[in-house]
Amino acid sequence: MFCSADRSFLPVACRAHLVAFVVALLVWPGGPARAQRADPLIGLWGFDHVAGPAISGPLILSRAGDRWHLRVAGYEISSVGAADTVLLELPGGKGTLRVHVRQPKGVSAAIAGALWIQPAGINVSYATPVHLTPASAGAWTGELRPIEERFTLYLDIRRDSTDSLVARFRNPQGNFGGARRFRVARESTQVVLIDAATQRRRFTQPFDSAAHTIGFDFGVPLTATPTPRRDAIGFAARTGFDRPYSYRVPVALGDGWSAATPRSLGLDADTLTAMVRRAIATDPLDDLAPRIHSVVIARHGRIVLDEYFHGYAADRPHDLRSASKTMTSVMLGVAMFRGARLAVETKVTPAGATIGQLLTHTSGLACNDDDPDSPGNEDVMQDQRGERDWYRYAMALPQRVPPGTAYAYCSAGLNLVGQAIGNSTHRWLPEFFDTEVAQPLGFERYGMNLMPTGEGYAAGGMHLRPRDLLKIGQLYLDHGVWLGRRLLARRWVDESTRRQQPVADGADDGFAWHRHTLQAAGRTVASYEASGNGGQFLVVIPSLDMAVVVTAGNYGQGRLWQTIRQEFIARYVLAAVRH
Repeated sequence: MFCSADRSFLPVACRAHLVAFVVALLVWPGGPARAQRADPLIGLWGFDHVAGPAISGPLILSRAGDRWHLRVAGYEISSVGAADTVLLELPGGKGTLRVHVRQPKGVSAAIAGALWIQPAGINVSYATPVHLTPASAGAWTGELRPIEERFTLYLDIRRDSTDSLVARFRNPQGNFGGARRFRVARESTQVVLIDAATQRRRFTQPFDSAAHTIGFDFGVPLTATPTPRRDAIGFAARTGFDRPYSYRVPVALGDGWSAATPRSLGLDADTLTAMVRRAIATDPLDDLAPRIHSVVIARHGRIVLDEYFHGYAADRPHDLRSASKTMTSVMLGVAMFRGARLAVETKVTPAGATIGQLLTHTSGLACNDDDPDSPGNEDVMQDQRGERDWYRYAMALPQRVPPGTAYAYCSAGLNLVGQAIGNSTHRWLPEFFDTEVAQPLGFERYGMNLMPTGEGYAAGGMHLRPRDLLKIGQLYLDHGVWLGRRLLARRWVDESTRRQQPVADGADDGFAWHRHTLQAAGRTVASYEASGNGGQFLVVIPSLDMAVVVTAGNYGQGRLWQTIRQEFIARYVLAAVRH
């Protein structure tokens, strides 16, 4: 059959011949696609594993005299609570509801707050809020919404310029594999991943060519299967996004924020659009690019940008890592404002290191998170099993130098500030945070990670929604006031963000706040920030009356996520300001 060269109208039969010709060309030995079709390993493999929590959903809490009764997830348990704290513990260590009662001896109990103690799973144990609503006399309803334990893993296998198989992992929650590249080899029914830098065999995984699966074991057996990129949620910044992003005004979610347009706040919408487009356009396999999870911006007390990427969303709490150290400084300020007998001069350690020195990492303890051999290194402390009480562990550390004479980043020491807050207020630290910080700021969902003893860990790892973290920035911009309610003394806002300690990187620290100078678009502005591993930032810019939250997934890539401040935040935010 003769087929015309005119492409304006190609008969069906001609199209069939053309397709057959192209396929034959591609699979012909030596053809251009020979390498790509030759190996069944080539492509994107993935799985999305949700490990828990085991207990979640609606609950009913009731009281008859001193006896309390809980119904949740098919369980019914009772407990006697004559004091102001009621513990209702599920069997088998599946979790505990902890209720703080404001009037424990009254005829009708007034509940000040409730927290669900979520047992450790993939990660540590968390305390998460439970919002109880009166249903009838002596009865309340609520819902458990613990921190989800999700592990999403993608393995991209392709040929490089030398025709060799190469692979990279991508894991939005924890950056498993980091920036490592691997050479791929087949050994019978196994796939071998060899570290391209060290030539060490790092992974040997079972491969089922008939079922087309790669097996993994992360404590539980998991199976990776071929995953179309349109279904690979979290791999690229946006999935199913087929048109260029256009700016959109944030949605009002009833969380205390009101929204506004960029123009009404003196900002340029096109620059904010470019910021989001850059995050979306990032190649997920670019090892040197920031993998942004969220960008949220407020100016003059109103939210103007609220965007999420890599499978994250507005209602999903994000791991703040060490950015939540700043929450300890906030809790300290709240405690002092409410009359706790605490001050930055309060001595805490046996050698006399003060709260201020613990907050500025100048306690002098043998504790340095940047030194893996330091006895007080955070990983060393958390991995050891001899002392479950990390307060006692830190108190027992040797004194390396006199307090106040040297800087060394020390999470174990800063955690002792949490102990001081709890001791002074006579409150369980998560309960204090819930009733005195989270509730007044309208935090609907969050998770405070717990130590093995069940006490709140004050040195990192708290999970907050980005919009809620942004409220801390607005609280400080408004000198300690949120929606007309004062939570902090203005003096503490000023003192805690003032220069207290020089740092080797050329910046300086306040009390668990980091101070930096941002430069871009012909502007130079002073800022202070909470920041953490992976690219977690709350940046406050007082001269512009702005607060910015960025969360990201570049865990363990310190040099890279530090650039997010200047190359991402400063570059676009400062350029967006028109007046």
